[in-house]
Amino acid sequence: MHTLTALGILQVFQVTPVSSQSTQQYILYNIILLVLWFGVFPWFYETFQLWRYQSQVSGFLNRLRVSMNNNITQVLDFITSKVNEDKKLIESRIRDLMEMVIIEPTSMEPEGLVRKYKALINSYNDRLEKDVSRLMPSISNSRPIIQNFTNVVDVLRELNFIYKVIDHYYRLAMKYKSYYLLIQLAAILPLLKEEIDALNGSVPAFLKGQPIGDSAGPLTVFRFKNLCSNLEPIGDSIKDTYIASCNFKGRKIYLVKAEGPGGTVGHLDDAIRYIYESINARPRLMITIDAALKLEGEESGSIAEGLGVAMGGIGVEKFNIESIATKYDTPIYAILIKMSMPEALNAMTKPIDEAVNKVVERLGKVIDSYSDPNDEVIIVGVGNTIGVAQ
Repeated sequence: MHTLTALGILQVFQVTPVSSQSTQQYILYNIILLVLWFGVFPWFYETFQLWRYQSQVSGFLNRLRVSMNNNITQVLDFITSKVNEDKKLIESRIRDLMEMVIIEPTSMEPEGLVRKYKALINSYNDRLEKDVSRLMPSISNSRPIIQNFTNVVDVLRELNFIYKVIDHYYRLAMKYKSYYLLIQLAAILPLLKEEIDALNGSVPAFLKGQPIGDSAGPLTVFRFKNLCSNLEPIGDSIKDTYIASCNFKGRKIYLVKAEGPGGTVGHLDDAIRYIYESINARPRLMITIDAALKLEGEESGSIAEGLGVAMGGIGVEKFNIESIATKYDTPIYAILIKMSMPEALNAMTKPIDEAVNKVVERLGKVIDSYSDPNDEVIIVGVGNTIGVAQ
């Protein structure tokens, strides 16, 4: 019986022993190998992988911390060049603004939710502008500079939020030795890096007041008005929003964009409601132009046309514009200028600038094709109008 068992073991290891002692040694040797292979080596491999992902995430956090400090230094240099105040006090105020939180309204009762969001956004923008004005009281009357600086604060808030979230999950992974949580963090780092590079690059552009990629919509409206005749601005009824009327090939065109050159997106939904309900216009067509994030296979500056409101954000203004257009049965045409996230937030590149000129030409063709002489048409330039005047 023992002989048969030994023969079975020997067949497993495919060896013919010379003696029983050598057989026992060989079996012991293979058992040790099995323990090492299936017990010790996986532990070492997992420990090595844990260290690898840990170093990737910790390195990412260190680089992000350094970039945030560099951005704060740029901001401090900008402020101290404008005002003569204590640098440490200004830095403390900036870091307080970076920690500002916005609590979303409850959605338990959906009715009126859009109005709640709009009121919250308006309150946030007003509060942020006042806080920034307190940082630079000597230039509080220069609204474009204040608006540009609020954009910088938004960038710093976003960077700070990303840092705190990644740091939170990194600490949890290290606390519980969670190998799979670290893998998930490491997997999204390339995507976050692209977003962070875009945000870092936007700080100098905002401080200098340069047009960015997202300014493509307002810039299109600015250039299109040069093709019109009888241009007439329509009051200052809507805060931070430019409204004008002009004639183009027998059509009456209403131009809508954020009021520049300060960094703001305006209140486009209020402007469109004003055109319909205060001016009593009945447009045959509404055209919205906006920047759009491109897919990896698409070229920067490529143009897409379609239907619907071309507008990002949380959807408050988009909802209101859609509601107005639906109420008055106005079709909405969209023109999108494709670009990457860094191109959208950084100083405008040549391909985007050239795409704007092409969109201006397309606007004329769209108006010719989808409206008749004596019709009214609304053209809306969606986006941040920093560096783009009226």
